[in-house]
Amino acid sequence: MPKSATLLLIRHAEKPADPHEQSLSVAGQTRAQAYVAYFRNLMRDSQPLAAPTFLIAATDSRNSARSRLTLTPLAQSLGLPIDSTVADQDFPELCKRLLDDRRYDKATTLVCWHHGQILALAHTLGAPESTLPRTWPDDEFGWLLRLDYDAAGQLAQVHAGSQRLMFGDHAE
Repeated sequence: MPKSATLLLIRHAEKPADPHEQSLSVAGQTRAQAYVAYFRNLMRDSQPLAAPTFLIAATDSRNSARSRLTLTPLAQSLGLPIDSTVADQDFPELCKRLLDDRRYDKATTLVCWHHGQILALAHTLGAPESTLPRTWPDDEFGWLLRLDYDAAGQLAQVHAGSQRLMFGDHAE
């Protein structure tokens, strides 16, 4: 388990109306740009949370590059690479790495995934189902899941909430 670490889970930003388009919509591009300031200034319990040290996105597929594109402006701003080596449906592999690899200790890691798998991903990382939304609606792009691990590597807190970053972001 990551020690003294925070994992942030988000869904990729808004997608275009055309289901064959892999990119972000204009609203999605706007959210991706807004993430630069949002994740540099994120607070936890009225205290600044360290900016992400690691950025992870689902691998591009023939249907979507949106997870990677969502993190690209933040990656450029922070000078960090985006790890996009794990496919969406292979999230258990990612969870094992996040829970076992010591490089995630004392770090803030931001994971951008697809909404069909993100709740299962959070549950596999130890979040009890009672702390998570029951479903992730198809039209919801503004939620943030935060998993805080203590010094012993135990999940200490789960926060599920609205980013309230963009006009129209719904309450959790």
